[in-house]
Amino acid sequence: MKRLVKCLVAIMLLSVALVGLFTVWPHKTRAASAATLDTIYQYRIVNERSGLVLGISAPFLQAGSTARQWIDNGQPDHLWHFIPAGSGYYKILNMHSGEILGVSGASTSAGASVLQWADNGTNDHLWEFLSNGSGAYEILNENSGLVLDVAGAATTPGASIVQAAYTGASDQLWKLVSTGVPAYPNPGYVIGNVTVHDPSMIRTASGTYYLFSTSLAEPRDGIEVHTSPDRIHFSNAVPVFNTFPSWIGTYNGGTHDMWAPDVSYHNGKYWLYYAVSSFGSQVSAIGLATSSSAAPGSWIDQGPVFTSSAGSPYNAIDPGLIVDAAGNWWLSFGSWWNGIYMIQLDPSTGKQLSSNPTIYHLAKRLDISKGLEGAYIYRYGRYYYLFASIDTCCSPSATYHIIVGRSTSVTGPYIDEGGVNMLDGGGTIILSAHGNIVGPGGQTVMTDRDGSLLVYHYYDSNNNGSPTLGLNLLGWSPTGWPYVK
Repeated sequence: MKRLVKCLVAIMLLSVALVGLFTVWPHKTRAASAATLDTIYQYRIVNERSGLVLGISAPFLQAGSTARQWIDNGQPDHLWHFIPAGSGYYKILNMHSGEILGVSGASTSAGASVLQWADNGTNDHLWEFLSNGSGAYEILNENSGLVLDVAGAATTPGASIVQAAYTGASDQLWKLVSTGVPAYPNPGYVIGNVTVHDPSMIRTASGTYYLFSTSLAEPRDGIEVHTSPDRIHFSNAVPVFNTFPSWIGTYNGGTHDMWAPDVSYHNGKYWLYYAVSSFGSQVSAIGLATSSSAAPGSWIDQGPVFTSSAGSPYNAIDPGLIVDAAGNWWLSFGSWWNGIYMIQLDPSTGKQLSSNPTIYHLAKRLDISKGLEGAYIYRYGRYYYLFASIDTCCSPSATYHIIVGRSTSVTGPYIDEGGVNMLDGGGTIILSAHGNIVGPGGQTVMTDRDGSLLVYHYYDSNNNGSPTLGLNLLGWSPTGWPYVK
């Protein structure tokens, strides 16, 4: 009996050994573990074999420029930031171009080139970092399952970066070297009640700031407003409306949900656009209220401006008013589905201009299952700049970040700094997660006494993920592109 048992054990061990010889085990069975990366600082990505750094070939700002290894000469295209994308994956953002690493044509083939491109929502732009336990990482592409590699295992500057099947060779291992320089400036100092979502702000002639936002209270207060005498100290929120407009229940199921306000001043009065809907629904409307003072309780609702229904190519939420250089009024809107749209308005009513029923399409993600919303158009110099939020919002684990493109015409086309049309998934990233600043987005831009001001929310991981007001001035490059100061 003992001999039989021994024989059976031997057969089992032999079977296991044979399986080990002929089975290709999944990637995760290797002695490597998924890493959580620092998002505060800019990094150099150094190849373990060559000692050279990951960078971009000229032209450095153009989408499609290939990744190569270079001697570290201090060029800004050698600097990278890691954007959390959920489920342990990251986007690898070039700090010079505002574009992210992806694979040419979203290829799943070994040897395909790695390049920079706009964050269009495709999975070839997502990477997992697997630590080998000795300070180096495999960088695994989600779409292909292949790893970042140096073509031909070259040690020479200028060698192309490709994706390849994992072999464990040192040219497939990378070290992450912090520069100690933050990827972005932190938000400006604010105090008081700064718990906000989807903020829009205006400064009156008397110097008072009114900050409008989506109510987070339970039960819902609709649109709420904070005041500030100095853009630092903010009061407790109060409802904009003493009585909810009677028509909104058609679009929010009676929940009192009203979202994403946009405030501006024209023709001697204040104009407040807002969205009415239910989460994830296309049964949505954009409403309008007006006031002579912008103060709470002074707003007179003007009813719905534009609506959408199930099956529409767009979702009628997240409104933003822009007045062009010729004095024409336009309203951008849209969330998920096919992205961002625009209609022309009648300046006398603030509603759609009857003589122009055209609905203009401005921006979309290449993968429309990934988020694009919260558009805001801002005129600066001879350009119109379309700011938008991409990926997901509305939780402490939000993956929002802010993109921008520009056009000489308010109706587009909007092109990002790398040359990609925003209708093709373009958009230069100007702000993403960094440290405790999680999921920045829901932005508007206002002109204040000290310049162009980016007004947004983020989720503060130092405060239980609370949605919090973010304020940063924008700088403008010599070629007219915005950056966060």
